[in-house]
Amino acid sequence: MTGFEEGSITLLRREVKALLEPDEADALARRLEDEVGATAPARVVAVYLDGSDGALARRAIAAPQDCVKLRVKCYGPDLDRRAGRVVVEVKRERGGITTKERTWTERGLARRAIPPTYASIAGLAPCVATSYLRTVHQRSQGWRVTLDREVAFHAAGWELFDPEAAPWAAALARPFSTEPRVVLELKYGAPELPAWLEALARSRGAPYSKFTEAVVRIRPFRSLGA
Repeated sequence: MTGFEEGSITLLRREVKALLEPDEADALARRLEDEVGATAPARVVAVYLDGSDGALARRAIAAPQDCVKLRVKCYGPDLDRRAGRVVVEVKRERGGITTKERTWTERGLARRAIPPTYASIAGLAPCVATSYLRTVHQRSQGWRVTLDREVAFHAAGWELFDPEAAPWAAALARPFSTEPRVVLELKYGAPELPAWLEALARSRGAPYSKFTEAVVRIRPFRSLGA
């Protein structure tokens, strides 16, 4: 298994998701480990931001193939090993293609790293957070498989960005909801997925977004003006 913290598959790719029962995910992980190698899991926290009108959330719900998600993520352990490091991420979905703009910074400086287009959104603030245990399987820059277990949804606020705040995995509010299934993400560019993974994508691929799940569960869909 080869690890790529930042590469072409991170910044530009096609993406297919599926929801697996835990025993299905375990069986898939064993096959991936046989073919790609074992990986160490990492705890990931993503804090999503939106304006006071919920426009980003409403767009993600109404048009998941043409939307923008603004979030700040941290990883534990972090490959860089610097305490408090986060990545500000603008994730765009359009026509089946996922692109990302990423800026690594310190947690206390994250607000300054938000691109001006989004920093100027009225009432911009953290709205929800997600946490999960991620295992990555990757052999080349061409494709990557991730399995996200223990997915949980949390309320979030600016206090998480205080430089003196506890690490996010400990500072998060108690989950208001959880996802009992395992979220599989197939991310690929060129060359495309191996044949057996492509078949899995065709048979099990389904729309799923941790952001929209969190928003819908914390606020009724109707409150977003949909």
